Amino acid sequence: MELDLEKVMILLHRKWNSIREIERLTQELDETFGRNDGISAVMLLQLRADEMEKVEHCMEEIWQLGEGSREAYDKLHELIESDLGQAVGKTPEERKIFEIRRKTQKLLDELKVADQRLNQKMAGKKSFYKK
Repeated sequence: MELDLEKVMILLHRKWNSIREIERLTQELDETFGRNDGISAVMLLQLRADEMEKVEHCMEEIWQLGEGSREAYDKLHELIESDLGQAVGKTPEERKIFEIRRKTQKLLDELKVADQRLNQKMAGKKSFYKK
């Protein structure tokens, strides 16, 4: 069974959209904490958790695409786990997959910094990221 590269692209793009939403919610959460609005903060944290579940669901669906055959799994593993600094792609679909992964990784890196800053601001010395 051949790997459906278009479906992989769609799911990776869906994952990227959810991570963008997590980033937006994180910015809104920062503003909410600034206003000491605990009720809104709880709601935003739940919305973030919901988006994180969507990200996880996308990844589960992607890995299920590789269950059809060993070749499909090996190809999927190469597309999803390869080093983005060296990944090139042999087809337009593969190149698009690596492009989406690069965009996603950049967004995740930015989100980690924002999340760390927010955590330190809110938790102070009890922060997971304490200095």
